[in-house]
Amino acid sequence: MGSLLETVGPVFSIVALGWWLAGRSRMDLPTLSTLALLVTSPALMFSVLSGAEVDFERWGVLVAGTLWIALGTAALAVLYLRFAGSNRRGLLLPAIFWNAGNLTLPLARLAYGDPGLEAAAVIYVTIAILNSTVGLWIAKGENGLSEIVRMPLAYGSIGGLALAISGGTLPRLVMDPIEMLAAMAIPLLLLNLGMHLRSLALRDIRHTVIVVAIRVAGGAICALLFIAQFGVTGVDRKVLLLASIMPSAVINVIIAQRYSRDPALVASAVVLGTLVSLVTIPLVLYFAG
Repeated sequence: MGSLLETVGPVFSIVALGWWLAGRSRMDLPTLSTLALLVTSPALMFSVLSGAEVDFERWGVLVAGTLWIALGTAALAVLYLRFAGSNRRGLLLPAIFWNAGNLTLPLARLAYGDPGLEAAAVIYVTIAILNSTVGLWIAKGENGLSEIVRMPLAYGSIGGLALAISGGTLPRLVMDPIEMLAAMAIPLLLLNLGMHLRSLALRDIRHTVIVVAIRVAGGAICALLFIAQFGVTGVDRKVLLLASIMPSAVINVIIAQRYSRDPALVASAVVLGTLVSLVTIPLVLYFAG
């Protein structure tokens, strides 16, 4: 629990700083959001994915498991929207796309060493590409596919992955500025989240609880079904289960904000999900072994 708090604590401190700044400054939140989505986030995707260790022997099961969980939670979210008679597409973002980077990578390394980190990296690659393609399509709605083509987030993800698979490298003159921009991405995303929370509406709480339940409980159920169906064992089983109960990713707030897809709901789902993870993550680590 102490190690978990050391991981989550800095995240919440930056979110709190953003919340504080929103009440004491006149920062242009839409401009900061656009900067995060169009500049720093693509740089982060390219920087991380281009340095990933590609092991094709393990990729098939882990990628399939990640897609299974994403599709399962998507189906649950769509069923809930139909049951509730709602057309709030933004609800799909926090239900489907989880925090595969900030929390999953360090926790997998802490719990299961280098093999755990390798498995988590494969999951991260898969979610990053889904988030920067399918996530944009969900948020944009009509003409969403054309929006994906125009957005640098997709090119950052796919370009970084292509470089990792090819084993190539770029000159430091090119990589250094990309890595500098990438270093800005996560703090900027968290500041955006905290600033947006300043205007959080209580009317979204009911939807938020359902979304978090789909993300955490629904994700765990989907992971257990996949593990049982395909006989996943060892570290891959543990990391896949751990990843399945992660809270929603902060990048969803920026995407929802840019396309006006219920950003308050998405932001509250991220925060509530991360709070819930203080309990669910230790439980999953304990029972997974």
